[in-house]
Parts: sequence; structure tokens; C-alpha cells
Amino acid sequence: SSHVGRKLRGGEVPRPGLIARARRSSGAMASFEETIPPFQGRYFSADMMSKYEPLADAIKKVETSDGRDEGALAAFEDHWAKFMDFSWCSQWDGRKYDILFYGMSGYTGHLMMQYLKRNALKKMKEEFTFAFAGRSANKVVELRDREFAGTEWADAAVLTASFDDVVSIIDMVKSAHVIVNCAGPYMLTEGEVLIDACIWCKTDYVDISAEIPWSLRIKELHRYAVEAGVAVVPSCTGTAYADLGVMMLAEKLRDDYGEETRSATCYCTGGGTAAGASGGTLRTRAALDAPDRSNEQLRADPFSLGGFIPRVDRNGFKVVDVQPGTGIVTARARDEDRDATMTRVSEDRKMGVWRAPYVHAFFDSRTVRRSNMLQADLGNRPWGMALNFTEYAMLPPEQVAMARRDAKGDEPAKSWGQYGMSLEEEESLYKSTGREFRDGAGPALEDMGDTWSGFFLYAESASGNQAQCSFIGSDGYYEAARVAIETARTLRFDRKKLPFKGGVLTPSTAGARCLVGRLIDSGVRFKMGSWHDRSDRAPPNIRAA
Repeated sequence: SSHVGRKLRGGEVPRPGLIARARRSSGAMASFEETIPPFQGRYFSADMMSKYEPLADAIKKVETSDGRDEGALAAFEDHWAKFMDFSWCSQWDGRKYDILFYGMSGYTGHLMMQYLKRNALKKMKEEFTFAFAGRSANKVVELRDREFAGTEWADAAVLTASFDDVVSIIDMVKSAHVIVNCAGPYMLTEGEVLIDACIWCKTDYVDISAEIPWSLRIKELHRYAVEAGVAVVPSCTGTAYADLGVMMLAEKLRDDYGEETRSATCYCTGGGTAAGASGGTLRTRAALDAPDRSNEQLRADPFSLGGFIPRVDRNGFKVVDVQPGTGIVTARARDEDRDATMTRVSEDRKMGVWRAPYVHAFFDSRTVRRSNMLQADLGNRPWGMALNFTEYAMLPPEQVAMARRDAKGDEPAKSWGQYGMSLEEEESLYKSTGREFRDGAGPALEDMGDTWSGFFLYAESASGNQAQCSFIGSDGYYEAARVAIETARTLRFDRKKLPFKGGVLTPSTAGARCLVGRLIDSGVRFKMGSWHDRSDRAPPNIRAA
């Protein structure tokens, strides 16, 4: 092993401490004895170093002289510094945008541009700069020209970047304070390279994923993000209101009664025109439904994203599972935390609600548990040490009899979505009316004008004190753009007010009350103390351009 080879693995080197100083200055680089994160593994490789010929030549000279040639060492250090700061390969022009949107050539890009045009750029608390990016600049330019023609943003910058071109990712990340990644389905991409590059370059990251397999992959970058002080916030989509609502109720119970939250429930409903399923939604559903034995057990674990609370009896013994044949003992999740509790049609007599399985319940419940864990780990203040969270579809009164009739014993009942019908009925409607869109396309905003989504939450402390709140937003597609952009603006402009500066976070732990405030200012209806009346259940206006 050469001197330089040992240098790159952290061993004894001439001019000791050079690489250690580089690691400290980045705040993110992994020890070479550990598993190297994806961007670092791709960039700090022999293949990439060989492309920088002056560095490769300097390495050879240091090796030839056995590290005793001061001139060769000086040349190596000079080129190594350029390699570390990317100046040898970067084409970055030095401009830094407040928010950069990646993956903007398809339907999600259209939604983001529409939200910018209809809302964010019309109701600016502060001016902000933005740019777009994608694998094909021409496609992004085409969409930008269609959406912003005749406006002051008609010439918004467009960059080209691809996950398999690490230099293009470097240039893109260096060009932004916050990246919003719209390139899904995320579990089918190499998006970890982008996230790790964001951590390295101190750029905050947001996406709209809501995919358990993707969240499992990127949570491994949590420690690096904490150390670097970089916020990585996946799943900033319409379902984030459940997470934000639990935060608001937990703070209410603590402020009013000085008590932790023991349980919280979110009921999801909505109404209006079922405009259709985008091609991206259909691809994501297909990817999630595909069998994957590599992480099958993790995906089924209600605490796979964190927040495990074991059951302990009065003698201090945990309820455990024993693996047959091996005797391996693992603590068992409480029955109340298991996914199965959210798969039945049942009545919540306390709240006067009939409920059914909700399409996003498994994901949202894992997000809330992660939020509770992060509140404990990063702030030493969990919402509740014994918190249980569940989520259901709120059945419309006229659908209760049918839902109860269709339920079959102990079998999981049909999942329901946003439009007051089962997901099965919704999909059948789309097929029969030609509203299943091709990849890159989706329903028109004009068809969503009467569509609303609602999130109705209540929580209790261990002593029985209660709190309630609710959110009313627009169609889920439009809310995905709203939540993502308002989260990005929160990270960019409210950073000093935020409780946590880095980590693989959730919407509530990343944006806190600042994010809720921005969502309300953007038009989302929020009510604390009780739920919105039926007369208030109408969408915020999205028509005016």
C-alpha cells in the first residue's frame, strides 16, 4: 500500500492531518473505516481521481519518492485541495439560488410551477430566487416556457443534472440553499447520491416521496446530516398534515396541562371531483406493490423508521417474540401500535366517527413515530414516552352501511382514499372514465377546483385531557406542491427559529410552527380546539393564476 493509498484510508501519511482537516471542514465525510455514503463513495474513488490527471501524476511522484520529495508533496496537497473543493471539475458559475427544483420535466414539475405562479410568488413574505433542473434541460425549458411565458420569471434558470453524473450533481447542489427533489418514484432512483451531496455541500433537501422503502434507505444518512447541520426532509407532501397536527396537539396538551400525549388519532377525508391518478402515482403504487424480500420484514415493522416503545409489565418484563429454532428474543410491539389495528371498519364512539383503513395510514403512522423519536433524541422532549398514533379514513355517513357490509370478519377491510370512496372504487372510476394518466401526465388543476382534503385530529394525555384540531386543504396533488415549497421556504428563511438544524427529519421536526404558519398564510384552513364544521369543508381557492 502506497503512502497516498494509506492517506485516503486514514492511515499514517506524510503531512499527517491533511485529510482529517478536510473531513472536519466538510462536516460530513465518513471515516474510511466505516461504510462510505453514496456520493462520497462515488466521488472519492480511484476512478474519479484518475480523471484529474494532475492529481494522479502527483500521487505517482509521491509514491516514487516514498513521500520524501517535498515538491511532489506540495503539488499533491495543492491538487488534493482542488479535488476536495471540486474546483478542478466544477462548472458552477458562483450563483446560489434560494430554492432549486430538480426533476421538473413531468407532472410534478407542472404542479410545482403552478403553485409558484398561483401562490408562492403572489403571496411572498420575502422575495426569493429559484431555478429548475432535470436530466433533460430541453424538456424542463419547454415546461418552463409553457408555464411562465409572459411573466417576469419567463427566463428562470434551467440546469442539467443526472444521478449518474456526479460532477453535474455537485454543480447543482452548490447552486442552491435548498433542493426540492421531484424525481420519483424515489425508491427506483439513486437519489441518495443527491442527498449525500447535499449533506457534503451544506444544502438542505426536500422531497415528496411518502415511500417506506425510500425512507428506510435514506435514514441511514441521519448521523451525517446531524453532524453537518443539514436538514434532509423527505415526504413533504399532502399527508404531512397528520404529522403537523400531532405536533400542534402535543404542544397544546403540554402548554395547557403540563402533560405528555398518550394517544393521538387522525381521521382523513375529503370531497369534490376525483380528477384522476397521475402516471407518477400509478408507477409508485406499482413499485410499492412489487414483492421485495430484501426489506420485507423492515417494511412490515411499524417502528422501522424509529420510535419503538416496548410493553413492560408490572414486574419489568417486556413482552417478547421468540424465533423458533434459534431462541433469539426480540421485544414485541404493543398491540395498539400494530398496523393491523388500522385495517378494520369500526366506530370511534368518543368522537362519533365511523372509520375505515386509510391508504396512507401505514406510512403516516411511521412518520409520526419517527417525529416522536426525533423530539426525544434531538430535543430531549418527546411528545409522549408512551405515545400511540393511529390514522383512519373518516367514513361519510352515507357510506357506513356499505363499508360495514363489505367488511369480512378478521380480514383487512378495503382501503379508502380522499374522495369518500374506497380506493378500489376510485381506481375503477378512473379506468372507466379514462382518467388514469400516462407517465409524466396527470389531472388538470382546473378539474380540482372543488376538491378538498381534510385532516381531523384529536389527542389525549394519560389523565384524559383532550385537544382537537383540523386542517382543510385542496386536492392532494396541489397540497404536495404546497407543502414541499413552503417547507423549502421555511428552511431557507426561518432557519434561526427552527429547533433542529440537521438530520433526516420529518415535516414537523424540520419546520415546526414556522411551517404551519406558512401553510396557513398560503390558504390552508386550520382550527384548534375543535374540528371544522361541515359548512367549512371547502377547498382553498387554487383557480386564480
